[in-house]
Amino acid sequence: MTDAPNYRIRPMNQSAKAARQGNPSYPEPILGNSAATLMESGVGNCFPGLEFDLRQLDVRFFPGLVFAFPGITPAGPDGTQGAQLVIADTEADPIFNEKHQWLADLKTQLNGPEGAALGSGQWYLHWVEQYGKRIELYDFTVWQNGVFRVPYEGETAWWIIRLIELDPDQSVADLTIALTQRDEDGQPMGNPVVLKGKRRAYLDDEGMIPDVYRPGELTSSMCSPWTHDFRDCACQYWASNHPDVALGEVDDPNHAISDGTSDDDPAQALNFLDWMRRRKSPSRDISAQPTIELARPSRYDPYEINLHWEELDFVLHGQETKSTPEPRFGHRQVNEPYEDLDQMIDDLANTLARLELTLAFEYLYAYFSLRAPDEVTEEQARNWPGLANDLRAARQLILGVAISEMTHLRWVNQTLWILCDAFTDHTGPYKPVVSVIGDVPAPDPDNPDEEITRPPSLRPATQDVIQEFVEVERPGGAVDTEYAALVAHLRERPDFYPVGLDELAVRIDTDGLSHFQKFRDTKRMLTPYAQNPDLYLRPVKEAAADDPLVKPALECLDRIIDALREGYLAEAASLNDLDAAETARDDIIQARDDMHALHDMAEALARDHGLGVPFFANADKYKTPLWKDRHG
Repeated sequence: MTDAPNYRIRPMNQSAKAARQGNPSYPEPILGNSAATLMESGVGNCFPGLEFDLRQLDVRFFPGLVFAFPGITPAGPDGTQGAQLVIADTEADPIFNEKHQWLADLKTQLNGPEGAALGSGQWYLHWVEQYGKRIELYDFTVWQNGVFRVPYEGETAWWIIRLIELDPDQSVADLTIALTQRDEDGQPMGNPVVLKGKRRAYLDDEGMIPDVYRPGELTSSMCSPWTHDFRDCACQYWASNHPDVALGEVDDPNHAISDGTSDDDPAQALNFLDWMRRRKSPSRDISAQPTIELARPSRYDPYEINLHWEELDFVLHGQETKSTPEPRFGHRQVNEPYEDLDQMIDDLANTLARLELTLAFEYLYAYFSLRAPDEVTEEQARNWPGLANDLRAARQLILGVAISEMTHLRWVNQTLWILCDAFTDHTGPYKPVVSVIGDVPAPDPDNPDEEITRPPSLRPATQDVIQEFVEVERPGGAVDTEYAALVAHLRERPDFYPVGLDELAVRIDTDGLSHFQKFRDTKRMLTPYAQNPDLYLRPVKEAAADDPLVKPALECLDRIIDALREGYLAEAASLNDLDAAETARDDIIQARDDMHALHDMAEALARDHGLGVPFFANADKYKTPLWKDRHG
């Protein structure tokens, strides 16, 4: 194992970082750090199966095919158990977009006579073969001097499939399977359909599950009915997507905007309610209690849930609702639709990607301008009991948005490299866009309903600055409508653009609403200290670019930009060259490590020296030409 790759585990959640540094896990609650935020911090790492059913991964173990694993019916063996073919389809499986000969051969089979045969009648997995070893999915029994096959139970068939090895060599097929139909006694009949391929990889190089799995597919076999699970456990266990707390409904419809969130009117105070509270209790609208013991008297017990579950409200965007919201797309304002591919690429590369990085820098500067909870003095804690917790929450919210903007930068670049791969003759080769923009959308101070632009600027998180962030991210604003237009354009042309691009655009667009809510909540949290800004703000000034104190931070920032560019370029190349995936992973890991280092440097500069990192100081150094200037 001396030549095994050195994969380091990098915990992403706060509790794991604390434990790694010798501190106890969760010394205090970490606001906004949901257990299901990332797979690295999910409960499934300790208790596999609580977040999704691992068996559901194997229903798509073979590219182009979907199986089910039925068991024996209560009436006894009926020959339908085992691994039952549900559908054979190459069009909806993005793996067939990869450039490998074995995939091309398999696609030819599934679109040819073999696929036509599988489209008629019920088929079952007959045997699997890998590295010369074949396993039939049957037991044998003797009856009246005859030997008969008894199909394995669905769970047994799943275990056999689960043990199929993943061969890292993507150039050749190493797995062969056979499918047959069965007679009424469960015996295989007719000629088998034999297919050659490979077992699907269930995680990509970034630890993400492939897009072939549809929303809800990995949980479709769980918690049915969930109310019985909750009752029978007789405890506070719930699946990780259970909303512990939620904002109440807005009573006055005049203070609500079209997407269902509240405006900046105090009609909806920042008051999180216990979602499991008894709706007829006098304390039903009182803030959620911090412990189960305190909350229990006013919430439903497990044994009551079967009688009262219908009283629990739906939660959309963190807010309870009893009404049906308007569709997220189709009835909302969007910019003028793109005329063609060129116009869309121009907007992605010259506006959206650059805007994401610019906003990330502005949000980070605002984050570092906020005091840390441990900077609150004893006297301030006595006079302002909630200050430390409000600072902790505000910092977590702003940092979360900044990280999200960096994720969007990656997704916009991913959209570009997929488009360039699909339309190379038209677009030319992909070139990474990791640059800042010259103008940022901003509200017009003389007319709040209108928008203007301003140069990028680094400012502390004053009430006015946070309000401007709210307006930038507001649904229906400049950024939101840009992505709405992108989603609409891609969805209107499903047969023209590569599969999955519209869903990538939807991810970015829906995140915008979360950003709006987080900044709005941040402002509310800090409003009590508006007359005393020194309570929550550090005396931070933007450092000069030539200040020797900030030189290490700027050098670290340059390394991050370079690593992201190289990583994105390698990821684009990995669409056609698997060796490039190794380079991409190393570059992205390097960028993430440097981001952690930059965070520590910037925090020390702001806390100890009152200096803010001049994030735009080297903007010209990593400035890239406009897309049309690079590609003609």
